[in-house]
Amino acid sequence: MVDTEEIQVSFPYDNSGEDPTKTASDVQDEISREDTQNSCMKRLGWQVILIVILVVLFISVTGVLVIQINKHPSVPAESQHTAKEILTAWNISALLEIENSQLKQLLNSTYQNFTSLRSEYGQLKLLMNATLYNFTLLSAKKTQMSMLLKSILQEKTQLQVENEELNMLLNSTLENCNLIKEENGQLNQLLNDSLKIITLASEENKRLRQLLINERETNTQLKTVNQHQRSILFSDRLSFLWGFCNKSTLQCSRCPRGWVEHASRCFFLSQEIQKWEIARRDCLDRGGDLAVVLNAEDQAFLTNLTFQFVQAHPQVNFHSAWIGLQDMVKEGTHFWINGKPLKSGVIYWKQLEPNNALASWDKHNTGQDCVAIVPPRRIGQKGWLNSWDDIVCGGKRHYLCETTALNVI
Repeated sequence: MVDTEEIQVSFPYDNSGEDPTKTASDVQDEISREDTQNSCMKRLGWQVILIVILVVLFISVTGVLVIQINKHPSVPAESQHTAKEILTAWNISALLEIENSQLKQLLNSTYQNFTSLRSEYGQLKLLMNATLYNFTLLSAKKTQMSMLLKSILQEKTQLQVENEELNMLLNSTLENCNLIKEENGQLNQLLNDSLKIITLASEENKRLRQLLINERETNTQLKTVNQHQRSILFSDRLSFLWGFCNKSTLQCSRCPRGWVEHASRCFFLSQEIQKWEIARRDCLDRGGDLAVVLNAEDQAFLTNLTFQFVQAHPQVNFHSAWIGLQDMVKEGTHFWINGKPLKSGVIYWKQLEPNNALASWDKHNTGQDCVAIVPPRRIGQKGWLNSWDDIVCGGKRHYLCETTALNVI
């Protein structure tokens, strides 16, 4: 088998797609070789003709000399010597002619061999061209086979990857199948337990249904009793009690709704602001009067009530709240609305109060004769109970009402 690289080195070939036996380079080489052979034959022919002419001339000259020698026997020794040389030259010429004949025969034989070699060269050239053409076809097939092999290897790699993925999927599927089997067993057990529970629940449902029927009967009886009791509760004689109860929840307290109980008394802090007299009238209309401070506990409760209101309603401009203390009769002598004067131990004026200052808007110069509680900034700090301030009674403030809590026997 011929090596591919040796052929490509010895016989370079253009892979342009043309027939290898008809390329321009091969035709040019063949023409050059034929021209060279013709030139050699022409040179050999002229050389043979020239040799023949020289031999003929030499024979002619030699013959003339021999004739002259025979005619003149008195030619000196030098002439004889010359004749010998000529004869020698003739012999040499004869030898040269013989050698020339041999050379012609050798040339003819060489020419025949050359012709034979030329024929063999043409056959070898045709065989080589056919071989190159076959090699080109084999190279193309080899390239196709290489591409096909590469494609097959890629498909093989892809198939291996897909095979691995399928194996992983199969393993995962088997694991899931095992899990499903386990879950199925658990579900079967759970189903059996559920059937038992359903059976028990069915029996319990029957029992509860019977209880429900009994409860409905009891509820009907209680509804009848309730209607009778409500008819009694909503009678005109008990209407005043609903001021202390929530009709929706039927929950009652010792104080009316919106009031806060403290020390068997009920207290109310207004949402609106009024003058001192109007505030007291509203408290009277609510069944009470302005609040009275009997001890430190009352002062702490009322002060804390105003503080909590301010904290719960930061949008409200809350200055103070009226209580039932005033010195309208005599300046500096304060009395509660129940007619009792201040006790020595129950006095909670703010610092520098009372000062009976005149307000800029008070055209009658009535002075500050009514008292209100000013909420402190903090609860529990030193002096936080000292919250009383004397204010012009015509000013509008919030107000604190009180009434007696309902006694329940």
